[in-house]
Amino acid sequence: MEYEELAFGGDDPDHEPGLGPWVAAHTKLLATCAVALVVLGLAGAGGWYLYERSWLPQPPPDIALSPSLDFEVVMCGCPGLTAATVEQQQETETMLRALPQVMSVEVRSGQDLSDQWRRSFERIGDVRQAQISGLSSDVLHGTLRRTEDFPAVVEKMRSAPRVSTVTRSGVNFWAGRAEAQISLCGKDILSQAASKCQQTQRAGAAGMVTEREKTAIVARLRDLPGVETIYFQDPGHALKLAKLSDPKSELDETYPGSFFIKFSDPALARAIAPAIGPMPGILAVRPVLSKE
Repeated sequence: MEYEELAFGGDDPDHEPGLGPWVAAHTKLLATCAVALVVLGLAGAGGWYLYERSWLPQPPPDIALSPSLDFEVVMCGCPGLTAATVEQQQETETMLRALPQVMSVEVRSGQDLSDQWRRSFERIGDVRQAQISGLSSDVLHGTLRRTEDFPAVVEKMRSAPRVSTVTRSGVNFWAGRAEAQISLCGKDILSQAASKCQQTQRAGAAGMVTEREKTAIVARLRDLPGVETIYFQDPGHALKLAKLSDPKSELDETYPGSFFIKFSDPALARAIAPAIGPMPGILAVRPVLSKE
């Protein structure tokens, strides 16, 4: 095998310096290598930028949304109230099915809903909430023909026996897109009643989450295994979702927003409630209900 000799001069006058001719002969190669190094450097910097950016809270996915046509009639069964009998529930169901504004009605047992509540909180590692019973009464889940038909349903249910509440079902936008929601301390009624949101005075607004606290929450989330995407739902997006079930919805301008967390493996979401729940500025860590 022959090797090119590179000579950098010396004491021998008959020895022609080899670097100059070699560089001249390989100018194109050197230029190509230089460009490649620059490209690799930029690619590395760009990759790091994208990596860092991926850890920043992202806005909610931009998808088309449709108004909610679902509603729920909750039968009496809460503590302190006389529970609806089987006959009363059947009478209410019959009244609903007879309404021309209603497309369909499905009976969902209180026990099944309580089990769903328990499983949902177990998925995010909140053992205490998982042990708290959810609804004990049955629910009549209905579907409207048109969004504007809901007032007629409410009016009809006023004469139904042993009905507790009639509400429009919200759009479950985050089902399949996140496993957990982190509600932040604001100036709403729930935050004002939560002792953990009132522990300190924050910039003159008692209980309001601070930017420093939000930054600390995101940093802690980065350390949890399996966190794939951190979303931040601002007041504008929250109000847009609320209006899909109630066009008259309003949102207090002090609403602090919420984080929604997507895990690469939903089973890893068990770590989030114990790790994030006790942090300052957090009202609650809740599960995103799956479409069971």
